[in-house]
Amino acid sequence: MAAAARRMRRYFRGDQLFFNLALLIISLICLLPVVWVVSSSLKDRFELYMATPSLIPRHPTLANYEWMLTRADMSRLPLNLWNSFQLAMGSVIVQCITASMAGFAFARLDFRGRDLLFYLLIMLMFIPRAGGLMALYELMEFLHLRNTHIGLILWYPSAISVALFIMRQNFLSVPRELEEAAIIDGAGTWRLFLNVDLPFVMGGVVVVAIFEFVYVWGEYLVALTMLDFPELETVSIAVTKLRGWSAHFTSSVLAGYGAECAAYTVAMLPVIIVFILMQRWFMRGLSEGILKM
Repeated sequence: MAAAARRMRRYFRGDQLFFNLALLIISLICLLPVVWVVSSSLKDRFELYMATPSLIPRHPTLANYEWMLTRADMSRLPLNLWNSFQLAMGSVIVQCITASMAGFAFARLDFRGRDLLFYLLIMLMFIPRAGGLMALYELMEFLHLRNTHIGLILWYPSAISVALFIMRQNFLSVPRELEEAAIIDGAGTWRLFLNVDLPFVMGGVVVVAIFEFVYVWGEYLVALTMLDFPELETVSIAVTKLRGWSAHFTSSVLAGYGAECAAYTVAMLPVIIVFILMQRWFMRGLSEGILKM
């Protein structure tokens, strides 16, 4: 009890209280749009367009979800979700492998031009990826990778700058004494990477995986450009198409706005679940080695 009381006193100390209140306000501001979308998806037309809208639905209904899945042009929504999941998981696997190997190389291997190449790769994060969309289109067409998920899975992880920086910093935090002991025992470069260093940087791998999953799941422009067939489309494209459909085919009871919110809720649910499941590893990966240069 005494220890708990001391923790509570530290928690409510003046400077700590101000810091916690600031975090609480920022969290509420960030969560309010999400809560509003979920709340609007459970309202009918009359409640959505009341003069004084309420955050909590007075008469919750699943009619928007039913309309979205049956009457709207969203019958392929499970397929679109599966397409997005395939793209996200494939990109996560490729990104984690390439970023881990590159991070280890830039942190532990000595080769000519290492630092220059690293900083050039980091500078790529400031270049908008949409700027090369026309060249990417021609390249994908030439390689016969358009209208294939393999092409997108190979392209999404090419944005390696942030992932490379995170993994390099995590590898730099691994004590060199462990590597020296393994080298004395006869370990080579691959053994050092797989058995000595990699287990210590799994938190960083999780951070890279979550960043890539969130990016690929919500990516719209490249997927819309590279995929022509409805059966290949991702959930972000399907949700966007619902906006025009719901504006013309909603009933007197249902509102297009409510159906769109239902689609947004379904689309963002997998990302929220992934973050909740990996939250502990995510925070650990962000804190470990990120300040070591």
